[in-house]
Amino acid sequence: MKGIIIGGGKGCLAILKLIQGKQIKELNIEVVAVVDINPNAEGVQYARELGLMIFQDYRKALEIPGVELVIELTGNDDFVKQLKKELSPEIKLIEHSIAHIFWDLMFAYEELDNKIQSLEKLERIIEDDNFFLKSIFDSLQDLTVVMDLDQTITRANRAFCEFVGIEEDKIIGQKCFEVLNIADINCDKKGLQEIIDYICETKKPHMMIHTTPPPNETYWEVTRSPIFDSKGNVRFILSNWHRITELVYLKREVESLEQKLKSFINNAQDWISMKNLNGQYILVNPVIAKAFNLKPEDFIGRTPEEVLPAPIAKTVRMHDAEVLRTGKPRMYNETVTINGEEHHFRMLRFPLTDYSGKIIGTCTIGRDATNEIQLMEKLIQSEKLAALGKLAAGVAHEINNPLTGILSYAESILDELESDSPLQDDIKIIIRETLRCRDIVRNLLDFAKQYTPRLEIVDPNLIIRQALELVHRLPQFKDIEINVFLEERIPKIKADAKQIQQVILNFLINAADAMKYKGKITVSSEYYRQQKKCIISVEDTGPGIPENLMDKIFEPFFSTKSTSGLGLAVSWGIVERHHGTIEVDTAPSGGAIFKIVLPAFFESEVQQN
Repeated sequence: MKGIIIGGGKGCLAILKLIQGKQIKELNIEVVAVVDINPNAEGVQYARELGLMIFQDYRKALEIPGVELVIELTGNDDFVKQLKKELSPEIKLIEHSIAHIFWDLMFAYEELDNKIQSLEKLERIIEDDNFFLKSIFDSLQDLTVVMDLDQTITRANRAFCEFVGIEEDKIIGQKCFEVLNIADINCDKKGLQEIIDYICETKKPHMMIHTTPPPNETYWEVTRSPIFDSKGNVRFILSNWHRITELVYLKREVESLEQKLKSFINNAQDWISMKNLNGQYILVNPVIAKAFNLKPEDFIGRTPEEVLPAPIAKTVRMHDAEVLRTGKPRMYNETVTINGEEHHFRMLRFPLTDYSGKIIGTCTIGRDATNEIQLMEKLIQSEKLAALGKLAAGVAHEINNPLTGILSYAESILDELESDSPLQDDIKIIIRETLRCRDIVRNLLDFAKQYTPRLEIVDPNLIIRQALELVHRLPQFKDIEINVFLEERIPKIKADAKQIQQVILNFLINAADAMKYKGKITVSSEYYRQQKKCIISVEDTGPGIPENLMDKIFEPFFSTKSTSGLGLAVSWGIVERHHGTIEVDTAPSGGAIFKIVLPAFFESEVQQN
């Protein structure tokens, strides 16, 4: 049906678009011309684009052959009345009041198109999001499925499908325990339902460790999380199996290494400690803590100043600072007082580093070298005694013969002199000094011989009493008070009684000389049960021994008096051959105290051996 539109405004534009869009193709309207006095009207411009005829006079438009329809859009009622008079009966007229239906319909179709386009766009977005989420879901290396509340799988990622060896479309719709029935990580139907009930009730994830039995032992971290609907109700369950076998093995290896290191550190007799850059302890082994009557945990997080005596803490700080400054290991000789006794340590200090080589603290490994130093001193003393013993033996033999001749001639001359001869005093001096020289030679011979002791099981108290009986007869002990304190149940010792008696006599005579033969001497015996040692002590009230001479008094020929200086050297050798030691210190009275330390003897040890 050919038609023309009179009125080229917005309504014309809407009808042309509607017809052009084929939304009303059932009406079979073909607009061939548009009439409007305004050549720039919106509908006129669009009609011109479509190639339609444009008129300003409607009568000329009506002359177009075959026109059967006129759509009037002017909105002028008078014009409509005039138009009706001029139209032939064959031409239908749609007035502007009715024509509004077309552009309303047009607007409805446009709105519908917009909604359709929005829906199509939304569908594309949803499709892209689904693809994106599916890609993420499939890219997960963990085994992952989505199941509803009755354990039916609704989604499965690629890793899960490959693990069970079933395609996803064949997995969907199956129960979780049915699909996993072929795998060692199978979930128990009843147990899984209890987990689902827990998640629905708490709305929280559930995590557990699943272990497969040997020989193919594996470990899985299984996490099941709720998926909610718009109302906040749990609708689905996301199940994830994360393989942690390698992590468990690595953790075991690390724990094993830590245990080995801990066992090494805790059982080491060397001092081992570590500190951070702030000087705070991060590790201390038990042997250090025990030395200061503390526990290892008492050190952790604290500085040396907070747990150690001030002098030791100062030394530690100074040496640690030097190691941190140089970045290199250093060896130090340090003296540490433990329970009132000085111990000599060789301390190795070195920087601690992290994986990148950055210094993060210091480590100290210390060894108590006190016994080694004392042993070395004893060895040096023994070597001195051995060398000087050989020398003394040679010298004594060479001197002894001339002395015997001098003494014989002097005594012969003295016998021949008259009692009032002025030479008598001179000859007596020669005899006295010769005898003194002979005593020195005898001491040299005694020192040189180093007799091997004849060991017997003897009572140390008996040896002390025998020695005291000898000194009571000596005139130099006339003005000396001797106090005796003997432990009655002291064990016996394995010793040469005469040699030990000689040592005690040397100590008693030296004590008398030191006190200038006036004062008090205390002789005692006691038993150190923990060390299984018997102790014989001789203490005087004399001036004591200067600290700078303590290390020299046992050296041969060293003396602060006009003596040979061999007495203490001989005593040292005797006690050493008895596997004992001599200790010397300042007594509480200010004098000197000498202690003979000998191993106690027990009959049970003989039976065991």
